Amino acid sequence: MSLKRLPLILLTIFTLAITACGSQEPEPTAVPTPIVETVPTATLPPTSTPLTEPVFGVANVESVQVLTLDSFPVQINVLARGALPNGCTTINDIVSQREENAFNVVITTVQQPEQICTQAIVPFEETIALDVLDLPAGAYTVGVNGVSGSFTLDVDNSAQTATPDTAVSTAKGAINGRVWHDLCAVNEGDTAPAEGCVALTGGGFAANGQLEVGEPGIEGVRVSLGEGECPADGIGTAVTDIAGNYAFAELSPGPYCVSIDPQGEQNQDILIPGQWTFPEIDLGETSVEVTAGSVISDVNFGWDFQFLPLPETNAADCTNKIEFVQDLNIPDDTAFTPGAEFTKRWQLRNSGTCIWTKEYSVVFVGGDAMSAQEVITLTKAVAPGQPVEIAVDMVAPQTPGTYRGNWQIADANGDPFGIDGFIEDAFWLQIVVAENAAPQATPAPNSAALGGIVWEDFCVNSNPGRGCWEYPAGSGNFIGDGSQTGSEPAMPGITISLSGGVCPSDGSVPAAAQVISTVVTGEDGRYLFDNLSSGTYCVFMDALSTANVNLLIPGNWTWPAVGVGRHTFVLDEGEQKLDLDFGWDFQD
Repeated sequence: MSLKRLPLILLTIFTLAITACGSQEPEPTAVPTPIVETVPTATLPPTSTPLTEPVFGVANVESVQVLTLDSFPVQINVLARGALPNGCTTINDIVSQREENAFNVVITTVQQPEQICTQAIVPFEETIALDVLDLPAGAYTVGVNGVSGSFTLDVDNSAQTATPDTAVSTAKGAINGRVWHDLCAVNEGDTAPAEGCVALTGGGFAANGQLEVGEPGIEGVRVSLGEGECPADGIGTAVTDIAGNYAFAELSPGPYCVSIDPQGEQNQDILIPGQWTFPEIDLGETSVEVTAGSVISDVNFGWDFQFLPLPETNAADCTNKIEFVQDLNIPDDTAFTPGAEFTKRWQLRNSGTCIWTKEYSVVFVGGDAMSAQEVITLTKAVAPGQPVEIAVDMVAPQTPGTYRGNWQIADANGDPFGIDGFIEDAFWLQIVVAENAAPQATPAPNSAALGGIVWEDFCVNSNPGRGCWEYPAGSGNFIGDGSQTGSEPAMPGITISLSGGVCPSDGSVPAAAQVISTVVTGEDGRYLFDNLSSGTYCVFMDALSTANVNLLIPGNWTWPAVGVGRHTFVLDEGEQKLDLDFGWDFQD
């Protein structure tokens, strides 16, 4: 918690406010020119020493929003948001003072003795009316416990100078709202929506798009403002506070677009994977009309994290299982020079019914650890069905040879389990140490690429032969065999999409808000996404999209699997993965 700096003159006012409790007529004292002083946030005595007197302090203010009301003379309100350290601390007093073109405001707190307190941080919100009547035109600053804002008066703020034209022309508007976590927890096997959830037309559940009591804000999300109807951005940005609140002030009348890009650099690590539930499914933008002096509130955005909140499970009767998804880097038998340092990454999936809590860990179970830490605690919980990336720092041994290390996941009791729950099945890395091994090159940033080909996987069902296989077995139905031959044609004009994060585990395509880019296959059926940074991506071919439906339906994928039109791949910096192909068999 940071220390706030306030003018000494306000500290004097604060002191008077406290001592006034014991004196009916406190005498004012002369104050010197304001000097910046450090004011510590109130700290409570240790819990072993009960409070015998009230404890006063200065509130921790986290954001300030200056609002200009629709009136003349102009009225200015300051919306201050912050957090109190516990459930017993309350706002005690709000003291405001103007020095020339600067308003200084102090919000003080108090905790009364002999109270039983919760230690959870308590958000607060205070609206403070500034005395701006008869102020001359000009720019003004506002400081609330060290957090700053500002406003501008285009004309003198006097009732005598007010005219209808002046009132309209000087009134500015504001937009504020909240980004919140739209909660929906689903247990495995649920067939009816749980509280806060709705059933989706294509199967599955999502949060209901309603801001309900107890649903938390999402901190640190970057919100964009654009001029005109959506889509638009570029005017400015705001970042949500601890309660998920954001604000844009001093806006001229007119249309605006408020939007949030979940794939943006600041937002991706906070929001992905997940989807919007409000204002609409998969839509993270809202058009707003600001009129003179209006404050447009509740321009909210609801976000449903794909794997949060965690469903309820019973640790006593759930099962622990691992599904090995893929090696993310360093294929087996990669050659290293003696003593070379590297990080091995795997992608796994929690295929059991237990939640892997932060008490679970990655554990070394045999072979050569290659100087790695042998127990690595998980940094976040992993829900059933959720993929997770495992990274282990290692060092190649000094002696040339072949080395293999075996790894598993251990539960909260430290008991390891392997692939599909079998103790004998581990995920591993095998390397070769050689004196003449080529050193690992350092690739340039944003030099990775993903690509492949889309081809027609040809099979005549009425006369099955080469290039066909029976699916399902014994059905008498034949489809393309999932391998491309020289006679099978490429498919130009097919739209391929790229999104961040892993592909949805339920077989659906990623939400529209998660799509980073789309490309269309060329005459040779090939597509390419280049200039990519390292990270996890989902490449998918949406057969039912507007761009593809008339080109593909009726038909189905045969590669990468029957009915599967997506690939999850984790790119290393500079890696070129150009064999993420799609085979399509048109229905006869």
